[in-house]
Amino acid sequence: MLAVLRFFPGPVFAVCLLLFASTSWAQIVRETVFFDVPAGIAVNPLPAPTAQLEAVPGYPLDPARQTLIALLYHPDPGVHGPGPYPAVVVLHGSGGMWSGDTIANGPTSHFEKWGQLLAGRGFLCVIADSFNPRGIPGGFGSRRPHHDSAIDDAVCSPNYERPKDVVAALTYLMQRADFDRRNVGLLGFSHGSQTGLNSILDPSVDLGTYQVDYINNLNQTVKLDVPSPVRIPPELPFPRMCVFYYPGCGHFSYHGSPNSVAAGRYMPDRRTQVVMFHGTSDSLMGVSDVNATPKTGNLYPIKFTLASAAQAAAEGVANPFVHHFIFDKVAHSFDETTIEPQGNWDTPSESVNEKANRLAQPETLKWMEFRLRDHALAIEPDLLNPGEHLVLWTGRPDLRYRVQSGIDLIDWPDESEIVIGTGVGLSAGVVIPVEQRIFYRLWIDPVPAPDSEPANTDFYLEYGDFSS
Repeated sequence: MLAVLRFFPGPVFAVCLLLFASTSWAQIVRETVFFDVPAGIAVNPLPAPTAQLEAVPGYPLDPARQTLIALLYHPDPGVHGPGPYPAVVVLHGSGGMWSGDTIANGPTSHFEKWGQLLAGRGFLCVIADSFNPRGIPGGFGSRRPHHDSAIDDAVCSPNYERPKDVVAALTYLMQRADFDRRNVGLLGFSHGSQTGLNSILDPSVDLGTYQVDYINNLNQTVKLDVPSPVRIPPELPFPRMCVFYYPGCGHFSYHGSPNSVAAGRYMPDRRTQVVMFHGTSDSLMGVSDVNATPKTGNLYPIKFTLASAAQAAAEGVANPFVHHFIFDKVAHSFDETTIEPQGNWDTPSESVNEKANRLAQPETLKWMEFRLRDHALAIEPDLLNPGEHLVLWTGRPDLRYRVQSGIDLIDWPDESEIVIGTGVGLSAGVVIPVEQRIFYRLWIDPVPAPDSEPANTDFYLEYGDFSS
């Protein structure tokens, strides 16, 4: 028979239009939910929640429990079906998640945007408040390991305390029937990104004695023993995709010297993939002179990924850091800017921070789509061409697809053209004897970032642009 491969522009294309139509009319529901940090990992004694959190209707007032407040964004079932849905846990930065530091005001526009974007793509989105349940009513500020409790970060350290909230959120999601337990991701910002990085350590990383650079009552920097990171329990789903915006990566020497790029104290779990964003004007990137060539400084985020690469090489696995995007002259919190109309792109009307936001947002969504979806082929008879069949799949925005065919599961000599997203009508074929079987497999990856476009060639930086 003649085996014909087609990207079918009929029902599959219609499904894609249904899935990815504009969310302006979608009924995305935002719900306030409460869930506990599991008792086995909660700190003792528990800090008291803030008065404004205690006043939230429905918040359980139980001094024996550490209960988090969170916002849950539901996809529209009329657009995305009844579920179960993949999920993304969002980790806020040091400024907190509430507008004006007031729970009654609702989330900041930044987190409302991400909740709507992710739910509009068909993801459950959970954004938990890590601060008010620990008695912090406003931002985290410039806390660090310090003898002064007003400055000390121990009550909500991104190194060892706040990662417990990731475990709490995953535990909560597991109780939901509309959660796809195989597919969950993390999206973090600044303090939340450091939290996320510490929650996904590979089992090969030593959980022995951990220390931080601590300021004692003589204003001296000394080493202080602190708790090791928490592990995500095996009964919970492990995040398959993590996107982290502008973490510091020094962690007050929590994982050993932040200047070291040797194997040992840091690598994300080999089951996940990590994308990270920084700008050279971000103080946490540590660039001494943003106009220098090459750029020098402490460069802790780069050293962090290189240390991970060394550990991965020692373990014989791929480095879980799959992309580290560094934007030239872009500052911290660039993701909180607006996105200019397309007519203003790459003009004086678009700031470098707005440009970084415009480029990072689709990267975040495409990697979530890539890693948190089940991508499957379907084989159906071609009713218009008896004796032939159609190879179908559901295309998603910003992903590339290619189907390979072969007569066994070892050699895959035949490949279709690459189709991006929903694609266009496509056919390719090979004559197969009627008594012979044919196998198909789907090759998928994200569309590459537009770093080679003329307007972007000097905006995306490579590690070769830096020197220690």
